[in-house]
Amino acid sequence: MSLNFALAAALAAAGLERQAAPPADAPATAASAAEPTTEVAPAVPAPAPKLVLPKGTMVRLMVTKEVNSRDNHPGDRFALRVDEDVKVGGTTVIPVGAKAWGELVTAQGTSGVGKSGKINARLLYVEANGQRIELDGERQSSGRSGAGAVAASVIAFGPFGLFAKGNNAALKAGEILNGYTLADAPFDLAAAAK
Repeated sequence: MSLNFALAAALAAAGLERQAAPPADAPATAASAAEPTTEVAPAVPAPAPKLVLPKGTMVRLMVTKEVNSRDNHPGDRFALRVDEDVKVGGTTVIPVGAKAWGELVTAQGTSGVGKSGKINARLLYVEANGQRIELDGERQSSGRSGAGAVAASVIAFGPFGLFAKGNNAALKAGEILNGYTLADAPFDLAAAAK
């Protein structure tokens, strides 16, 4: 009888082992689903380092087309181009050729008695790496007085000589203007390096 008992115990133990290890094609049970898993979180890229163009940085600009008191009016905008690279720590953030804009604030044409024309222009912004960087800077210009010509005209033409005009004021193409950044301007290092 003890042999039968030992055989029965061995068969029972073998049956339990089969239940403990499910076949490979068996679906996962709640017990196996509760086992901890180690998932790898997706890598988050580190933020790109930033460069900052400080407030008050000089930007050298060149007038691309003449602006004058005869043809232009207050509110007219005019194009400029950057004439010298602007760098931060050896990295160019505003390259030569970048576009900038200015605006006429006042434009007074010439008039009789040799009065010359006058213009007053201000800088607006420069475009660099997809952003606008506001600029500070003004330029005033006056034409040459025509008083000497008026005197000669009065002698030659009498009172009609009083209608002689002075010269128009102008910002000539190629003239250099210096602007200064109005605020700190951050740049993405990767974008600035391109």
